[in-house]
Amino acid sequence: MKKIALTGFIVMMAFLPGIQAAGGESFAFLKLGMGTRATGMGCAFTSIADDASAPYFNPAGTVNLKGFELMGETYFLSFGRSLNYVATAKPFMLNGNIYAAGFSWINNSSGSDIEARLTNSPEPDARISDSSHIFLFNVAARMSDMVSIGGNFRFVFENLGTYRGTGVGFDLGAMVNLTDTLNAGLSFTGLSTNVTWNSSTYTEEIPQVVVLGVSNRFGKLFGSPGMEILPSVDFVYNTFSGFKVRGGAEFSLDNFLFIRAGYNNGLTFGAGIRPRPSQIFTVKIDYAMTIDNIEPGAVNHRAGATIVYVFPETGVAHKNPPAAGQPNSFAAPKEKEKNKKAVEDYDW
Repeated sequence: MKKIALTGFIVMMAFLPGIQAAGGESFAFLKLGMGTRATGMGCAFTSIADDASAPYFNPAGTVNLKGFELMGETYFLSFGRSLNYVATAKPFMLNGNIYAAGFSWINNSSGSDIEARLTNSPEPDARISDSSHIFLFNVAARMSDMVSIGGNFRFVFENLGTYRGTGVGFDLGAMVNLTDTLNAGLSFTGLSTNVTWNSSTYTEEIPQVVVLGVSNRFGKLFGSPGMEILPSVDFVYNTFSGFKVRGGAEFSLDNFLFIRAGYNNGLTFGAGIRPRPSQIFTVKIDYAMTIDNIEPGAVNHRAGATIVYVFPETGVAHKNPPAAGQPNSFAAPKEKEKNKKAVEDYDW
């Protein structure tokens, strides 16, 4: 079954139709990824996708959340550009099955003082702003102990001076637990997403992206139960820019301190902590640094925070995540006492 699932992933990736387009790439800022933790790992997150950045990397991943999550972050880029991400998602039980729903907002600003010229004049004819908004509405379901699937409806808005562009599309994703510690993920994003403008009949195509990712968690490093490392790699195909590989790893100590590094068109580094004020509430604070691909020698900084709340009586309670080599199990007992016990046992 595992070999069949992995073979199916590879075949789907190889035969997905796509057209190599010429010219500039629309919404190229999406290549920077979302999620500060994922950014520190080189955005090699398709097979992990276990936080509120999952709708961007793999829509199936929201079923792996431990409870209600609210994520907010900002990315400080060169030349006054900025990229912001706000997302919320929550898994829930319905008729004995695990589902999830989420909402994400991606905001990109290229500045509000951009010089516009119709001729090669020393002074600009006008100064305009350029901003984009993408809204993702996510749903996901766990099909079995091995397989999860999910999808997004996406709504796209772009403002360029007095021009307005709008578009709709969707994303699809799947995740497979190949072994207790080895995971694979596949995502298709930007499907059928085209932008139409208010002053033109021209239709702008957003690139379609296919990603196949693999990750494996190694526990008990140097014989210590609290030390783990999570390496991951993504194979990416973009219909505009072609193939590339991104990779990274996360080292964790007692599930509290995290150190990350990766490569995604340049080196990336990151760190994070997870304070746990109570049994059902935790905070994730993350930072990432990337090498800028536009301005030589420039460094970009990304900062984000996530709050996680596990509803002790009505939420989906996940048992302790297994160490490497241990069985992977999930629990959602109906009885309040058992559910509460599962939450209290969870090692954040």
